[in-house]
Amino acid sequence: MPDSAISINSDTDSEISYKKHNSLKDDTLTISTTISTAESSSYADDNDNSFEDLDRLIHERHIKVTNCEAHFEDSEPDQSKLRTLLSLLKNLIGVKDIVSLRISLPSQLLEPIGNLEYWNYNDRPDFLACIDDSDDPLERMFATIRWWYSKDLKFVKGKLIKPYNSILGEQFICHWNVAAPKFDKNGHFINNDETSSKNYLVTCLNEQISHHPPVSAFHYNCEETGVSAYGIDHISAKFTGTTVKIGPGDQNKGVYINLAKRDNEEYLLSHPVASVQGWLKVSLYITVGECCIVTCPKTKLKAILEYKDERWIGKPKFAIEGKIFRYDPNNDDIKKLKSVDDKDVVAEINGTWRGQVHAKRLDNKKTNLIVDLSELAPVPKIVKPIAKQGPLESRRVWRSVSAALFQKDYSKATKEKVAIEDRQRQLAAEAKARKEEFDPVYFKLPVTDGRPELKDKAYQVLQNVNL
Repeated sequence: MPDSAISINSDTDSEISYKKHNSLKDDTLTISTTISTAESSSYADDNDNSFEDLDRLIHERHIKVTNCEAHFEDSEPDQSKLRTLLSLLKNLIGVKDIVSLRISLPSQLLEPIGNLEYWNYNDRPDFLACIDDSDDPLERMFATIRWWYSKDLKFVKGKLIKPYNSILGEQFICHWNVAAPKFDKNGHFINNDETSSKNYLVTCLNEQISHHPPVSAFHYNCEETGVSAYGIDHISAKFTGTTVKIGPGDQNKGVYINLAKRDNEEYLLSHPVASVQGWLKVSLYITVGECCIVTCPKTKLKAILEYKDERWIGKPKFAIEGKIFRYDPNNDDIKKLKSVDDKDVVAEINGTWRGQVHAKRLDNKKTNLIVDLSELAPVPKIVKPIAKQGPLESRRVWRSVSAALFQKDYSKATKEKVAIEDRQRQLAAEAKARKEEFDPVYFKLPVTDGRPELKDKAYQVLQNVNL
């Protein structure tokens, strides 16, 4: 297997023909694939229904790996994958940032899901859409924190996987049609998808804007409520021998949330540090350390959400503790809970980021449930059929590899994957020879302070995302 990095941009087309079976077992499909370059491909079937089975299989697999359905599967194949991955990681002990190496893993270790589709910070788009519901600034901060803990439900409900590495210029576009969330008097979520008279369209646009280092930009938006979230996804990772530690890269300033209908009230939520544990027992789980800091200069409210350290012995508790307090945006250097002056505190947060999170308002001494993650699941993404996707959209880019993986033909999957990688290296070399700089389709460069700006073409695409 090659250990080189995936390189740059793809006009690569593949041709897939299906032999349809009456029954599908173990996500297996008989598929023949041939890879060809854009110059020689005559993709005649792009507008027919030849991709319906692959669309369905990817959708179903994504649901399985991002919620509890994944745990009903036979775990033995996963353990074999993890043992293989651990043997590879042992060679990287001491490497400062293994993400920057862009290691190409054997195809049997991968899931048929693109990086931009899987590493998505919006597992509960309904919670994002409703952040601006209250006229009380403190309640809006609570709503922001609710979304923060729900945005990565896949790590609470699902299992850890290795998606495809993104190629430069790769895009992922999807949307959600969600009901306005409702909560009972005790703060528990009420599933009202079928009875709600109010539904929102939330859009998602991701694009890989750099390859060395690997950086992507994302933008989520609910036009009706005027709520959007955006940022830069750039991570660093290090393997210590027993743990993979993951933190934000230097271009990743956090997630911005903008409330357009409140004079562009903006929140910035910084990322904590995560650790992937359980390698020796071949049973992976995530722990989170340090803190998330939420700032809102317009309301002059700030929150520090601290993830408590886990003990070396015993089961992890995944505990969190936090405070919301008044601060001066022009004179602020508070980064630790212990540095917060009690007289400025307006609310306290406690609970677990895998279960219930409570908030206590200090003005009325009432404690309310912000969110109960145990009763939630990620909202499935609505994605355009592969036949209607552009050449750089994730599922289209990797469709030949995905088809082979569902067939469990790992030799074929590796061959298709290497063909895509080789094509990217070729395009990178050609661009370098022409002294051409990469120009994203949907996002402007350079990005300042981790705030990606959309180009006009992005707005055009998002206006038609639900068609």
